[in-house]
Amino acid sequence: MKNFLIVVTSLLCIICAGCGQIKFDLTITDTGEVIRRWHFIGTAPFSQEIENIKDKNKKLFPGLQVNTIAEGDMHGYEFTIRHPDIKSFAQSTSELYGVKEGKNKGISCRKSWFFDEYDFDFLAENRTPNIPIGTTVNETLFSQVVYDCTINLPYAVDMTNADEVLDGGKVLKWNLAPMLIYGGEKSMQARFKIWHKDKVFLTAAVELMLFAATIFFLIKAHSTDSETLGKDFRFKRNVFAVLFIALTLIAAYLLFTPVVFTQTDIISVR
Repeated sequence: MKNFLIVVTSLLCIICAGCGQIKFDLTITDTGEVIRRWHFIGTAPFSQEIENIKDKNKKLFPGLQVNTIAEGDMHGYEFTIRHPDIKSFAQSTSELYGVKEGKNKGISCRKSWFFDEYDFDFLAENRTPNIPIGTTVNETLFSQVVYDCTINLPYAVDMTNADEVLDGGKVLKWNLAPMLIYGGEKSMQARFKIWHKDKVFLTAAVELMLFAATIFFLIKAHSTDSETLGKDFRFKRNVFAVLFIALTLIAAYLLFTPVVFTQTDIISVR
């Protein structure tokens, strides 16, 4: 993690000079795959520094995908790593997304029938201010500082402290520039679900069949003239009705009972 922090720190002076950008981006798909991207870009005088950062990243992350990017007069690289699931991502090396003992919990997970619920508790730190507290900062210069983190979710977030929440709660953005300039910490939290669509549809289909069977035997019991058949139909109606109600209550419990995460739910490397 210290090596990764050195990579980031080597660009801080460029960023604060308004001559570069750092952006971190996490995309989580509805299957749980995590696509982790970050990019560093800067103006021509810092091209060698950008190249050094590319080389350091390639050494730190084997299998790293590197693409050349440009924005106006700034050039640099976008780095991409794919993780097959959130657990493998949680156990990877990351200064930004890792656990800092006593300060944050990283990633917690609680699995259930209908969905897996995740709690992201990240902490960005900068212990060395690039501009001392009390120093007057030119607003134009400040507005040029780009250092942010974005999380893209497959479903709307349940809870977050993001600075911006876009696309109906699916895109979360934190501005890390003030922390970069003045030092300090920035908490990034988000709680969300990844739904098991197959199990949701299966449960709905079983519920529908139980309800249909209840109605069917209800009609049969009322339409027959035979006492024996009527008794049999009423018994079957009651059985399917009880099963329907029981499954509905169980589903409601699983869907609406709030998850309380504990230390045992943490899946990040500590």
